[in-house]
Amino acid sequence: MNPADRLPDLNLLRLFVALVEERHVTRAGERLFLSQPAASGGLKRLREIFQDPLLVREGQELRLTSRAQDLHAVIAPRLAALTAGIAAATPFEPSRDARSFRIGCSDAVGFAILPPLMARLRQEAPLCGLAIRIGDFRTLPGWLAHGEIDLALGYLGDELPANARIRVLRHSGWLILRDPATPSVAGIDAYCARPHVLVTPRGDMSGFVDAVLRQQGRSRRVVLSISSFGLLSAALPGTDLVTTVPDFVGQRLAARAGLATEVPPVAPDIIANSIAWSDSQDRDPAERWFRQLVIETFEGTFPR
Repeated sequence: MNPADRLPDLNLLRLFVALVEERHVTRAGERLFLSQPAASGGLKRLREIFQDPLLVREGQELRLTSRAQDLHAVIAPRLAALTAGIAAATPFEPSRDARSFRIGCSDAVGFAILPPLMARLRQEAPLCGLAIRIGDFRTLPGWLAHGEIDLALGYLGDELPANARIRVLRHSGWLILRDPATPSVAGIDAYCARPHVLVTPRGDMSGFVDAVLRQQGRSRRVVLSISSFGLLSAALPGTDLVTTVPDFVGQRLAARAGLATEVPPVAPDIIANSIAWSDSQDRDPAERWFRQLVIETFEGTFPR
């Protein structure tokens, strides 16, 4: 057999990198939009090509062999550079291209930016698609590092991958939302006494506000935890519930659902809403165009 016939193609190399980084056949396949049988078949072919098991099951986990670790150290950066080089040399015409863009963002940003962003995308790139994944500062950096999203948008914390580029779009304060028929939340005592709604993707009953209150020896009553800011328009009207949210989403919800706003007597620090992308995507003409579209939409919708 000609040695060249045993070399893996680019799709197999992409699967190899995903398998090593996910250490899970199904998740690696999902990352590349492959079925589980296709991913398993690809792993079998990679084992034949490299003459090594690559991933070995230990209980519920898959362990990397030494050869898999060595191969990944060589393949991953070269594959990323090749992909970036090809993308940078590929022209992009928004009105005629039919690719899909992938954003990972916080629910607050997704709720607020989706309508104007989709309107511009439909107008300027009508054949392109948009996939949005909702996460938070704990999940978005990992998705970006593993290539599961092209852009991360929102509050991103301090754990972005080393090769990420970042731009701060807006510093956001906080607002209380409540039914306008209910009393004002005037002062820390009234704030702590009212029942609260917390928006969190993890189903927590404690958040940033609670950490600040604990520092002051105070606490509040969180009686409802929801995963989407959009649900606040159903949860707050007609009740005595209040919630504390970033100011930009609070303004949008207040206008849409007829809610009253107030500045909270206690709140976490001002947060930075940023956009981040991988260095390997920096020169891709399509990604550069889409980043600019997102930046313009965000800054146009929520002035600094």
